Order: sequence, then C-alpha cells, then structure tokens
Amino acid sequence: MGKIGVVINTSEAENFYNALRFSLVALEEGHEVKIFAMGKGVEVLTLSEEKILTLMREVIEKNGKIVA
Repeated sequence: MGKIGVVINTSEAENFYNALRFSLVALEEGHEVKIFAMGKGVEVLTLSEEKILTLMREVIEKNGKIVA
C-alpha cells in the first residue's frame, strides 16, 4: 500500500482527533502513516483529553508515527 503524511498545524483538538481517526483507518487498510504536528499543532500533543490520548496510543500500536 501507500504512504500517507498528515500535517496538523492547528491547536483545535477536534481537528487533531479527526486526523487520528483518518490515520487509524489508513493503517488498518495497510498504509504507512506519519503524522506531523507543527506550529500550534504541537500544543495538541500536550492535551490530556482521554479520547485523543487513546487514539494516539492506537496509532502508535499500529506502527503509525507521530512527530513534532
């Protein structure tokens, strides 16, 4: 399958959540996924919202990458 890069440049948690959901589907379909948090997107990595933390763990467990 293909390689997918997702760039997050916003601090809106909902956008990050949706990007994580998209990434999980892509990983389940066999794609390689790397999420890049930049600018205000890095702020989302510090949130303690359980639904975001859970999805981040799932992405990593499925060999997805999250970098800032």
